Amino acid sequence: MESAVRVGLLGGTFDPVHNGHLEVAETALRMARLDAVYFVTSIDPPHKNKKTLANFLDRHAMVALALACKPQLIPSSIEFERPGKSYSVDTVRHLKQCLGNSTKIFFLIGMDAFQDITSWKEYTVIPELCSFFIFARPGRVTKDLLGKLPKVFLKKLFPVSRGSDFPETPENGFYLLEEFSNPISSTEIRHQVQVGRSISKWVPASVAEYIHKTKLYLG
Repeated sequence: MESAVRVGLLGGTFDPVHNGHLEVAETALRMARLDAVYFVTSIDPPHKNKKTLANFLDRHAMVALALACKPQLIPSSIEFERPGKSYSVDTVRHLKQCLGNSTKIFFLIGMDAFQDITSWKEYTVIPELCSFFIFARPGRVTKDLLGKLPKVFLKKLFPVSRGSDFPETPENGFYLLEEFSNPISSTEIRHQVQVGRSISKWVPASVAEYIHKTKLYLG
């Protein structure tokens, strides 16, 4: 009997996409033995000011460039194709519908964003549709932080480490990697562009070239 397809979903504004995003996806591919990771560019994220975002087509184009030579990392425009706000629960449902109900989805997310999950639309439904793979910086997982999460979530919280074996058939839950350090910030990258400094160490060369040619982030 063939095992179910396992994919990751990495959503974000990707303004711009950077090497930290790629590291998250590649870590998840390796640890959770995923078949692919879908980079879903948000068109109208409910928790961000849309007016300050670069155009969706620019952001999605940069994602496509960054993933061009990485066949297991797939740019997705499903939120562009669906009208309205970019709610995570709707995106997960849409992806599951596209890939088939038997597909196992891992929602890839940083701890800072995950702790706000109770403000999400239908947040109690999402864990029924997919698992979460949570990336936390060393020392960031504290009792206060975990105390913000519903107790039902904590019962299905499974710590994982880079050196440990991921479950062959993982149950739906919250898989926490507490040793992931990613200092790269899209906000800082935009600032570096605005002051005329190189961003080559933070983004793929193709993305840096796109930003330079289009004069993105220069007003």
